[in-house]
Amino acid sequence: MTRNTLKWIALAGLFIIPFIPFLVSSSLFFPFITTKGYVFRIIVEVIFAAWALLALIDPVYRPKKTWTTYALFIFIIVIGLADLFGAAPMKSFWSNSERMEGFVSLLHLGMFYLVIRNTFREIDWKRFWNTSLAAAFLMAIYCFFQLLGVLEIHQGGARVDGTLGNAAYLAVYMLFHIFIALFYMVREKSNVTRWVYGLLALVLTIVLYYTATRGAILGLLGGLLITALLGLKNRENKLERKLSIAYVAVFAVIVLGFFAFKNTSFVKNSQVLERFATISSSELKTEGRSFVWPMAVQGVKEHPLLGWGQENFNYVFNEHYSPEMFQLEPWFDRAHNIFLDWAIAGGLLGLLAYLSLYVVLLYYVWKKENGLSSADRALITGLVAAYFFHNLFVFDHLISYILFISVLAFVDLHVAAAPFFGEKTMNEETVRNIGTPVVLVLLLVTVYFVNIRPINANATLISALQSIQTSDAAGAVSAFEKAYGEARLGRPEIVEQIASNAPSILASTLSTADKNAFYVFAIKAVEGQAAELSGDARYQLLAGTFLENTGQFDAALTYLDKAQTLTPGKQLVYFEIAGISINKGDYQAALKTLKTAYELDTADTDAEAAYLVGAIYAGDRGLETTLKNDLLTKAPALLSDDRVAGAYLATNRTSDLIAILEARVLANPSDPQGYVNIAAAYLKAGNTAGAIAELQKFETALPQYKTDADQYIAQIKAGTLK
Repeated sequence: MTRNTLKWIALAGLFIIPFIPFLVSSSLFFPFITTKGYVFRIIVEVIFAAWALLALIDPVYRPKKTWTTYALFIFIIVIGLADLFGAAPMKSFWSNSERMEGFVSLLHLGMFYLVIRNTFREIDWKRFWNTSLAAAFLMAIYCFFQLLGVLEIHQGGARVDGTLGNAAYLAVYMLFHIFIALFYMVREKSNVTRWVYGLLALVLTIVLYYTATRGAILGLLGGLLITALLGLKNRENKLERKLSIAYVAVFAVIVLGFFAFKNTSFVKNSQVLERFATISSSELKTEGRSFVWPMAVQGVKEHPLLGWGQENFNYVFNEHYSPEMFQLEPWFDRAHNIFLDWAIAGGLLGLLAYLSLYVVLLYYVWKKENGLSSADRALITGLVAAYFFHNLFVFDHLISYILFISVLAFVDLHVAAAPFFGEKTMNEETVRNIGTPVVLVLLLVTVYFVNIRPINANATLISALQSIQTSDAAGAVSAFEKAYGEARLGRPEIVEQIASNAPSILASTLSTADKNAFYVFAIKAVEGQAAELSGDARYQLLAGTFLENTGQFDAALTYLDKAQTLTPGKQLVYFEIAGISINKGDYQAALKTLKTAYELDTADTDAEAAYLVGAIYAGDRGLETTLKNDLLTKAPALLSDDRVAGAYLATNRTSDLIAILEARVLANPSDPQGYVNIAAAYLKAGNTAGAIAELQKFETALPQYKTDADQYIAQIKAGTLK
């Protein structure tokens, strides 16, 4: 390939990247994450190969000796060492489908930096940022259609998420582009073009507002305030000074006005404003940050130098899990603070290496004779401050990483520096005849193993789940086996799906031999995952639950006991251990375990309901009455849930079971199954008259089911239905 061809391959790939946020494929598991991730990786691998050949031919394209380049690759090296010596090196390298991060992503971001930093010139950067702004405008249009109800908000609720699938992800995407639009607005000489950029910034700000992401919105306000304060000293640009004065005044009005009207109906009826009005320590506790941030600090203390490795926050979470977190999601894999996340992943060395990226960026922004105007410096500083503040409350994702790396590379372009590897050129024909074949082979191998095989595994998992939905057990088994063996990336999710769907496959019409073969495969997959991640309570619990559900109680206890050791505060583990005791008929052991789970945090009504179930099985009527009276005031609905009903059914307390079923019918009189369940309970107690009477109530209450009710009554009278 010629020099010109290589250059255009690199440029074409770089200009496709701004449109990656729109990519979502329903044929992939975690489609909002994986689609974008795989496309980005493939593009980067292709353009990196083209750039590498280009750099051999022309020293202009070679990496430059700048502090940005040093800082970024020191960061990558530190995190690589942390991953290698961390809790789960393989997991740290590949990550999973839900996040698509890990060291493999960090390598791709480093490759992206090398290409964009050493391929683009100033004019290319303007075209690139304008392309990215055009993409952001299209995203804004998509979001307005979401607000109008024409398009679906994917995460539910009223917080727009665009095609990123998460409001916080969309918020930081808009945050970057607002500052980029303002950057080119103050650079432009034409008033018309300035208005275009200014109106675009306004449109993107509106979308940011409707994400209701407080960290990003406050980051925008604070970042613009910093920009404005810096702009007040600007003697180069009158427009910037005027805008700075205006913004400082507007900022003061916004802040004072909000506090003046925060308790008004206008604020309370606005989902966005109400989220700001209710910010408090108690709300932070509800969201989990007051739990996970101290956990992260404790985790850093335990491994201060190089941390735990990427994707391993769950080890810290499990160890320090607080029973008070019962109302929150069961598994946290991030600290929801990017600085704590990198401290966990790479220890203090990793955190310092990450922070050095901000330091170097601001150093070069304010370095003299870098070609940036006072307005440029103020806006980039404001962007960095806004992004930094936003990251105090969330974690990064692929799109925000791309934008941050792009800003690093853009600023670094304005630094005069010599290239690595000197000025010596390599003969273009030699590169074409020797370098190109070697690079192409490496490219094909990388694309295949890093992307194609994981994509096949991911898509095959979707096929397996679709087969489950259509009751095609044989198709599901085949797809699960293929997905599991195809690639390492995404395997944890594949194993979880195998375990959760195994009961339906084992209950299907497959032959006994096929069921046995699948069961052997499923056990191997589940136990293999538990062995590989032996310090992760989540996969010990998964293995224990799977074996419990398939009747292997003693084997299940081995894993559940280990899970309990790894995360002693998690009520869910105790519930599973108690379930095995109940299945084995050891009701006193079950009661003791459930008592322990309840006492971890007596505010946990779900644990109290489980304790009630234990009391029913153990025949402790006094304790049962006490717990029922307490739940009656706390969470009366739990008194008639399936666990309690099942306990009464299993212990032949038919009258108590019927009372629960009757309460359900009163709550939902249009549900035909409720009447049938009561009739079945009467039959179990040998009360055929009661069963018939209930079915007669059924056909009176729901006459459209009279034929069915009459058939049941006839079968009862004939003695064929018992």
